[in-house]
Amino acid sequence: METNVLKLFLAVSFGLNVTFFYNFVMFPYCSEKSPQASLSKSQDRGIKLQAPSPMKINKEQRKDQCLLRKRNLIRGAYSEALQVREFVRKYFRKDLNLTTKSALQEDYSKNYLPFSDIVRKLKFLVDDIHRESRNDLTILGDQVQERIRKLQNPSDCKTAKKLICKFPHCGFGCQLHYIGRCLLVALGTNRLMLVKYKSVHYKGFEKVFFPLTDACSTEELPKHAVEWNGELLTNYHNIPVVSLSYHKRYPHTRFKAFAIPHNLEEKIKVLHDDPNSWWIGQIMRYVFRPKPWVTDKVQQIKRKLNLTRPYVSIHVRRTDKLHSEARYFNIEEYMQHIVNWYERDEEHARSYTRKVYVASDDLANVIPDARSKYPDYEFLYHAAHEDKPLKSMTQIVQDREEEAELISLVCDLMILSQSDYFVGTYSSNIGRLVTQLMHSSGDATFRSRSIDYRMFYYAGLPLTYRAIENFSGEKEDLFFSAGEMIVLNAMKECPLYKGIGRNEAGSHGSFPMHKVEKIFTTAQYQALNDTF
Repeated sequence: METNVLKLFLAVSFGLNVTFFYNFVMFPYCSEKSPQASLSKSQDRGIKLQAPSPMKINKEQRKDQCLLRKRNLIRGAYSEALQVREFVRKYFRKDLNLTTKSALQEDYSKNYLPFSDIVRKLKFLVDDIHRESRNDLTILGDQVQERIRKLQNPSDCKTAKKLICKFPHCGFGCQLHYIGRCLLVALGTNRLMLVKYKSVHYKGFEKVFFPLTDACSTEELPKHAVEWNGELLTNYHNIPVVSLSYHKRYPHTRFKAFAIPHNLEEKIKVLHDDPNSWWIGQIMRYVFRPKPWVTDKVQQIKRKLNLTRPYVSIHVRRTDKLHSEARYFNIEEYMQHIVNWYERDEEHARSYTRKVYVASDDLANVIPDARSKYPDYEFLYHAAHEDKPLKSMTQIVQDREEEAELISLVCDLMILSQSDYFVGTYSSNIGRLVTQLMHSSGDATFRSRSIDYRMFYYAGLPLTYRAIENFSGEKEDLFFSAGEMIVLNAMKECPLYKGIGRNEAGSHGSFPMHKVEKIFTTAQYQALNDTF
């Protein structure tokens, strides 16, 4: 097995060198006369899909297609290189006998350097893509924010159709995601979304955040509104006020998380590695708008900690989350990714202190543990109460909904989302929210890492992939044919190179991620139809 792993590693290293040369040296530049570019891995690998209806492609569309192909090649190569690196490292962490491990490490040290160079070069190319796209992403994001602001501030509140958002007593991240879910429906149906802040269980919410609407009030709303049901939307079209209750977690509606706007699909795919995350990032960007005094407080915290970039961050969620929703992760499971990030450019890394900002509901244990095991790193944190910086878990749970704790949590979220690299758990609403906020201001596809689940959204659309090759593995694997649709189970712990899901026949199992490509779902959001 170990010999096969090493052979695979060497083969992939060679393959990536060839791919790098072919795609970025031999691949012809896009021009007016170049043929229509293939835009998907399945088309590149000869899979016959249903052909689109013939249409003329203008110069600007051809340019976008060529740009998308070039960027997808770079993104895909980098993503698969990271998968291979994690696959190889997994075997070096196994309990091999000393002789085998010594031989492997010797071969590994001889051959790892060129592979690391390839990964580093691909990262530079990906970073270039992100820099090229940043300005266009900013403009597009600002346009979306302006359209949401317009929807939320109608000229006449009395005649505007409304959607009342209700949500349960749950954690801060959970409540913000419920509001985000309501906002998607409001955008889809062109309704003003209203939230009764009395149902928000955190003290000081209105003090910390800008209101979702500046023009309209929730005080005069009817006590009983017609319940939303997406399948019967046409029946509710003329009803002034409808409500979306939290206990209907899966309403029959097209306007769910991961359904990107139809009229933005092609533009986002060119500019961003993960259109789903960009779109949800824009939704949470509007929901999560701290007031200026909070932003000033964050800057004060950074100055006090001397927290300047580059810095990385981790969010360690424990306490009540461990009862049923997540498992315990030790500090090493977070730090292996932090170490990898800092070692991506060892020569440059020597010029600055390796800073790690830590946010956790278990600081009293996390900070001493991290400092004792990683003395070469500087671990920084902020606590709600300076006189009691490291409280017990019991006290943390009891105080969670107090105003000081809310302010501290919001500051943590801002500092985490502004870091150069983030490691957390997507089983935590906070972990997902950090990544969504990172995506709202750029492309964080390779700047954020979950050590348990993949990105998901409760009541959101399933993550769907198309098989680009036939696959038949071990007994526990998921078998599929090229062209078959695969639904990924995001709430399963998997390394980068593996997924767990079901095929069209309903069979479940694991499969290699490099044999599938993501499929994007779109929806017609009425509130965006006249904007783009």
